[in-house]
Amino acid sequence: MEDATGQVKTLASDPAKRGLECRRCGCRDLRVDHASGASGRIIRYRHCRHCGKRVTTSERIIGS
Repeated sequence: MEDATGQVKTLASDPAKRGLECRRCGCRDLRVDHASGASGRIIRYRHCRHCGKRVTTSERIIGS
């Protein structure tokens, strides 16, 4: 993807493209319903405030 100056942009370099978004409607307003941790991971159950689709994320705990 190129911007107006012809430079190639990546998702990481574009702050507007960072973060989670709903796969159904593209909304970025996800609410965490429940979170649990086990064996060095955090599982978060989120749902979209716009369409209600449920999204599950798994996060790895690093460092300590």
